[in-house]
Amino acid sequence: MTAGTPTTPQPRPPQAGMWPARRLPQRRLLPQVIELAAIIAFLLVTYHGLLWYWEWTAPKETAIPEVVGMNEREALRVLSSAGLRPEVAGRKASEDAPSGEVVSAEPPPGRQVKVGRKVRLVVSSGSRWAFVPDVREMSVDRARALLTQENLEIGKQLAKFHESIPVGYVITHNPPPDKKVPCGTAVDLVVSKGPAPTAEPIEDERRPAVRTTRVEYDIPPGASLQEVRIVVEDRRGERTIYRDFRRPGERVSETVTGEGPDAVVRVYVSGVLAEEKPF
Repeated sequence: MTAGTPTTPQPRPPQAGMWPARRLPQRRLLPQVIELAAIIAFLLVTYHGLLWYWEWTAPKETAIPEVVGMNEREALRVLSSAGLRPEVAGRKASEDAPSGEVVSAEPPPGRQVKVGRKVRLVVSSGSRWAFVPDVREMSVDRARALLTQENLEIGKQLAKFHESIPVGYVITHNPPPDKKVPCGTAVDLVVSKGPAPTAEPIEDERRPAVRTTRVEYDIPPGASLQEVRIVVEDRRGERTIYRDFRRPGERVSETVTGEGPDAVVRVYVSGVLAEEKPF
């Protein structure tokens, strides 16, 4: 080996028990950057796509309208127009709100909720008290309708003779007029059956004999109240001596009089002849 000539290092022989070193392949940097950028772009597009889809399909929000104090029908219409699902959850008596007025809503008005949310309403059933109207000298049908309108029940009905109040009109009632009572209280009616019949005195034998008979009749099944009339036809002509409204199953029991041998008595139920018999 000449002086001044560089020497080439000789590879060292592998030691015993060691594998020879492997040279790793070199990769280029640009393809790796492009691949990473593509992955990031895909993730961003996917994220924004999912976000857009959620915003598009998610239920919209709305504020619950103020419906407390509205009529029930109007409140249901307003809530439905706002995209909500109203329902009447209950009714309760109220001394401040008239019957049919909304007294509360859940969720309360003004709260932001999802469209389609159910809103439960509580509606007033009116006052728990009622004042008895004055139905004296009214027809029975008119009196019953007025009492029902005031949230009162129809109680017992008693018929009595009265000199001035026509047949089928109310003489008096209990509880009396203008009395404050709980709703649903039964009001008993006393109804006129006209003037009491009077028998003319027999002055001599030339006058026709006055005959007396007992009429007993059981009201047949039918309407809750049926008009019952007892009519006498005799020498004096035809006249109604009893008129009342009775319930099915009740018994009418009246003593009637007629003049002459041809006198007959007839019983009419709801305008239909039910029974006829001579004295």
